[in-house]
Amino acid sequence: MVHASATRDPSPSDYLERFRQFAGSLTPDERLVLKEQLSAGIVQHFDDDNSLKADSLAEDGFPRLAHMLRACTERSDRMPLNGIAYRGFPQWLTDPLLRGLQAEAEKRRHEPLDRTDHFLGCGGELADELANDEALVSFVEKCVGRIAPTGIASYLFYDRAGLGIRPHVDTEVFSLNLMIMLRHDVPASLTPSATRIFPAEGPSEEHRLAVGEAMLMYGNSVVHTRSPIAEGEVVHLLTIGFSTIDVH
Repeated sequence: MVHASATRDPSPSDYLERFRQFAGSLTPDERLVLKEQLSAGIVQHFDDDNSLKADSLAEDGFPRLAHMLRACTERSDRMPLNGIAYRGFPQWLTDPLLRGLQAEAEKRRHEPLDRTDHFLGCGGELADELANDEALVSFVEKCVGRIAPTGIASYLFYDRAGLGIRPHVDTEVFSLNLMIMLRHDVPASLTPSATRIFPAEGPSEEHRLAVGEAMLMYGNSVVHTRSPIAEGEVVHLLTIGFSTIDVH
């Protein structure tokens, strides 16, 4: 008599390990294509207010997608699960520099801007200079290792009720995103808007930067968004991108 051997259905961790092995077998270009395809499924897990849907918390829902996106990302084994490499008040961001960036942002806000779910303006002279500054590049490399400056700085303006940014991961060209809070006005009765991060494991996080505070994040490895702006709230940010592609 032949006895069928006992079998076990693959667990979520089994599927993820198989996917990691598969992703590791791909070329960098193939991983990029796969990651772009996976990224298209992010928004379906979120409500209109950029909060994660309750039914997406199941193991085969958003957590699996978040793990898969991370597995397709270069250096993922060296990245914190929440993607944050630094948060604080760096010494290179002096008071005169901060005031200069704030003034440049205010001026830029009154010029024509691109708009999707927020207002976006290219950096001005001071922001562009900072994007290639040796002290800044050295600081970033002390946090994460070798990087390549993109030289691209952008001002972000969230200053109308309902503005925010939909959940997403950043492109590989901008693997690292340095955010600097330049202005945050909020009525005393309201909870301030925040950068929301949705790690592959653990609860979501809300990060509310103080004016003059900076956060360096692997935006290509973790889903993130900004919660919607309330009536009367104003947020001005400067973002500077760095790349880890082909940098060893």
